[in-house]
Amino acid sequence: MRTILIVDDDPLARLHLERFLMREGYSVVVATNGQEGVMQFHKKAPDVILMDVMMPVMNGHEATRRIRAETPSGAVMPPVIFLTGVDDHELLAECLRCGGDDFISKPFNHIILRARLNAWLRRVELAEKIAMDREAIEKVILKMRQDDRFNPIGMRVFMTPVENTTGDLVLAACDAEGIQYVLLGDFTGHGLSAAVCGPMVSEIFYSMIQNGVSSRDILTKINDKIHQRLPVDMFLTACFIVLDRRIGRMTIYNAGMHPLFLYRNDTVIEGPLSTHTPLGILKNVVFDQVESFLDVQPNDLIYLHSDGIYETQSPNGTFFGTNNLLTVLSGIALSGQPLEAIQEALELFRGNTLQRDDITLVELKV
Repeated sequence: MRTILIVDDDPLARLHLERFLMREGYSVVVATNGQEGVMQFHKKAPDVILMDVMMPVMNGHEATRRIRAETPSGAVMPPVIFLTGVDDHELLAECLRCGGDDFISKPFNHIILRARLNAWLRRVELAEKIAMDREAIEKVILKMRQDDRFNPIGMRVFMTPVENTTGDLVLAACDAEGIQYVLLGDFTGHGLSAAVCGPMVSEIFYSMIQNGVSSRDILTKINDKIHQRLPVDMFLTACFIVLDRRIGRMTIYNAGMHPLFLYRNDTVIEGPLSTHTPLGILKNVVFDQVESFLDVQPNDLIYLHSDGIYETQSPNGTFFGTNNLLTVLSGIALSGQPLEAIQEALELFRGNTLQRDDITLVELKV
């Protein structure tokens, strides 16, 4: 049984509408103002919302904005149909600008309302089917991304995607000589379209390391495969490091990422700037011309991060940036805070705005 939420401050209008909908076979939830409507939306998860415009406490326009902003990522958004007695064109246009899908004039006609509800519920059914198909695909991708060859020696990883799957990629393996290879990648965009590319890169990375292939050849193969197989607007920003603890040396390939940071006691060393375009944009790249080196010592802590951290925005549009990131990393590296401290800092920084990109932070101990 489908659930309809009625948000209207007029008790007679609510009663009339409630009786009609119940006769039509719907489960009905009511709210007397926009604020109650938002609360009932979270509590009852209605399939369709019938929204009045002019109400005390919170009007229908603001309530709809809140509902749209607070709908969980990946959830099917319920259609909002405004029931309004106003005939002002600007107010009617605002019903759509604020996130509404349709409007019907009061007093409403039963035949028209029934037809509109049926039409919108058909769209809801289609959206639910798409969501179910998407969930099935996401499960396949998540399974494909689980690799027994992942070897996180000395590593801690924190990832929080915008959707169920992430476009960020963390790969780690050791070769026969104990040299550790770590790749943090960030595909264009986020969600399903970005996540689906991960298994291709993962298989190249692990199989070539198993076969003793050099880091330059691994990057060349990944670059060529992305260039050949993906659309021109899909590419991979990446930081690829090769850590040889025996000789105290780290080789770094930065392809479009912000610099990594190395903490040695209370000293911070910034890694190299990007020396190459993101992987997959150019063809026939020579990677020995874009590698950088850092000397490392036992107990050094290396931090890699995806763009989602640096580019998180506050409500006024300011980026989280380097200074805020270093403040959090200092607390993690010097005070033993968990990696989850980055999520707490980002949530505080962005306030009531939503997370817009996948977030990944990697710590690697030498």
